Amino acid sequence: MGLTKTYPDGTTPTIAVVGAGISGLCTAIQLQRQLQLSTYTVYELEADIGGTWHSNTYPGCQSDAPSHIYSYSFAPNYDFSKKFVKQSEILAYFRSTAKTFNIYDKIRFKTRITSMQWHETRRKWILRWVKDETNEEGQDEVDVVIHGTGLLRLPNIPKEFESFEGEIWHSARWNHSVDITGKRVGVVGIGASGAQIIPAIADQVHSLDVYGRSPCYITPQLNVTYNWVWRLLFRHVPFFFTFYRALSFYYVDSTFLLYYKLAWYSAFHRAVVYFVTWWHRFRHLPNDPKLRQQLTPAYELASRRIILSDTFFPAFKKPNVHLHSDPVVAVEGKKIKTRDGSEKELDVLILATGFDWVNNFPPGYFTGRNGIDIPVNWGDSPTTYYGTAVPLAPNFFLIWGPNSGIAHHALTTVIEIQVSYVIRTISHMMMNNVQSMEIKQSAAEDFLKLLDRRIKHTEFMTTVMPKFINSKGQCRGFWFGSVTEFRLRMRKLRPELYDAVMRAEGSKEDEQQARELGKKAGEKQYGHLNGDSTAVVDDDGLDM
Repeated sequence: MGLTKTYPDGTTPTIAVVGAGISGLCTAIQLQRQLQLSTYTVYELEADIGGTWHSNTYPGCQSDAPSHIYSYSFAPNYDFSKKFVKQSEILAYFRSTAKTFNIYDKIRFKTRITSMQWHETRRKWILRWVKDETNEEGQDEVDVVIHGTGLLRLPNIPKEFESFEGEIWHSARWNHSVDITGKRVGVVGIGASGAQIIPAIADQVHSLDVYGRSPCYITPQLNVTYNWVWRLLFRHVPFFFTFYRALSFYYVDSTFLLYYKLAWYSAFHRAVVYFVTWWHRFRHLPNDPKLRQQLTPAYELASRRIILSDTFFPAFKKPNVHLHSDPVVAVEGKKIKTRDGSEKELDVLILATGFDWVNNFPPGYFTGRNGIDIPVNWGDSPTTYYGTAVPLAPNFFLIWGPNSGIAHHALTTVIEIQVSYVIRTISHMMMNNVQSMEIKQSAAEDFLKLLDRRIKHTEFMTTVMPKFINSKGQCRGFWFGSVTEFRLRMRKLRPELYDAVMRAEGSKEDEQQARELGKKAGEKQYGHLNGDSTAVVDDDGLDM
């Protein structure tokens, strides 16, 4: 059965898509492709699309998921140069895709969404925004909000480093105006970003001091180059690309078993990866047992994300690269002191310290039904339905929201599944003349119970991931299963899980009168409304 593309009266809902990164771009394209819907606008904090791939420009930045599954299934790219491509190539793909589907004309760049509030009387969302360049402020009224800013948006800046008096920046905000050639440089963090930065700058700097207390499990990347033969096969041999992409998808998806505690269905996977990570470390550092020990994780495999790199371990064999595995105890001027007594003076300090997931929704930013501040109401247990629908927030959808994070696959896979679900929901609303749909609290709680049952069998319930463990000992933020299962569970819309409000039926005069009454109520509650009533919002669609 096809999708319904308009309400019975021929109108379509006005939609705000927040974020022009991978999530927001996918949403905007599918609104046009599947629903032929044009009553939307995209708001983007940055000057261009791309989200995290626009913001993260640090040396060595590249995808750690195979390129052909890190692209949209509906917009294949046969010309990727490697299996794992650099940031510039990924960004070029998303820019090209946006141009192909004429998305640029629908985006308001350098526009920050400051708040989203549900208007009870009019059953619409009121979005406040500000233009960063001019400080111009305004409000828009929309029927549906699709929030796609992702979780890799706000850099995490540890307070202990704020007093550093040299040049300092976060990896996601690389300062290209500072030449680090011949400088004394420090890198804090040896996670996914740090593992790419360290090898990329080691030969450029005078000295490189790396501060990392918790090393990751690292496997070889084995980055295949796609030469002209591969590209010929991808482009011209029937079904070859489809088969290759499907093979990559299901192979990567099978690695979710690594995240389960030792059991008959995960024992083989875990044993193989344990050996590969050990051999990879030993092969590159055979004569330095102390350094090998410093770079050996002290936690169970897959308690954290597994990193792919062929250059990380060799970087530490360079004479100008030094690893400090003791905690930093003081930052004085340009000096960094560690517990073992080491003291280093640096010219530049780079923070590869990840992202702040907790403050992604600051107080007052996201207000739902009955004036409830949704994130404050969540506390330390974000309540969502498959990271997509939110109780107390009618007509509001998250793309890659809390409880849909994955650590083993390309984010584009989950994003496409969620966008498809939202498209079907909007189509259902138009087909049945529904004004608003709100996921029931019971449906979201049943989903969280599924997560709680699933988490007991995984390695995530450890002290390695404390920021995802709430006060009740529950892990929130991730989907604990395969992407294939996620797709199967999201393949059908279940209207019985939603509370729906029908559109008012009557003459256009009645509708206009109701709108005027609602407008007066809105002015009393929110102030005078101005701006376009169609909006797609992008605050900084950071997805990785």
